[in-house]
Amino acid sequence: MEVNGVSLRYALEGEGPVLVLVHEIGGSLESWDGVVPELARRFRVLRYDQRGAGGSEKPRQPFGLKTLVEDLDALLAALSLPAPFHLVGAAMGAAQAVMLAARRPRQVASLALLNPALEVDPARAGLMRERARRTEEQGLRATLAMTLDRSWPPDGSEARARYRGRYLANDPYGFARQNEALLDVAVEGLLGGLTCPVLLLAGTRDAVRPPQLVRRAAQLIPGSRLVEADAAHFTAAEAPAALLRHLRPFHDDVLAQDRR
Repeated sequence: MEVNGVSLRYALEGEGPVLVLVHEIGGSLESWDGVVPELARRFRVLRYDQRGAGGSEKPRQPFGLKTLVEDLDALLAALSLPAPFHLVGAAMGAAQAVMLAARRPRQVASLALLNPALEVDPARAGLMRERARRTEEQGLRATLAMTLDRSWPPDGSEARARYRGRYLANDPYGFARQNEALLDVAVEGLLGGLTCPVLLLAGTRDAVRPPQLVRRAAQLIPGSRLVEADAAHFTAAEAPAALLRHLRPFHDDVLAQDRR
């Protein structure tokens, strides 16, 4: 689908209210394979590859978080999907979900934020720029110890092996630009203004966004729900059953409110 000057790969499955899945840096729409079959039983599920990732276009120009949100906004409009939307965002995808909800509060019915990247410690900015530079120059394998191995430590699982294969196949330039886009993350100031139901999930083994950071974000969102799962950073791919156990009751409550 051609939107906002870029071609985005997407998939639509199921029937019902629209649920949008926004993947993490290094991820793709396949990141959600383990949860989509159940979610599609009661939602019209949209998942897509962000610009520079997966099967979407890899433009050779820098882009920031604002552009990624504009891409999603344009994709929803081009597909003529009916609002309000339920959003599930992982890591930096969670920041995009928050930004879209702040931009279109009447069109977002709920947010589920998984190990959300909602701010960046200035002390880490230099490391992130170095990670982007090295990836662009040498490829994904050169920075695995700084990226995937921290986000999802080797565990011998088939799920991780599949994810690692997709991760290494990322376009180095696009991956580098997504990492630089993360430097734009500063959405904590938007959290207090969110008016829809919000679920925050923290991975108890997440070394990238440890639970204390997620708890701090939850304190900034009035009425939010905080849960923890036995997982590292990429919960949807690593622990889909655990994620569904938390999404199911959250969406039960949200859909019940919608029917009132």
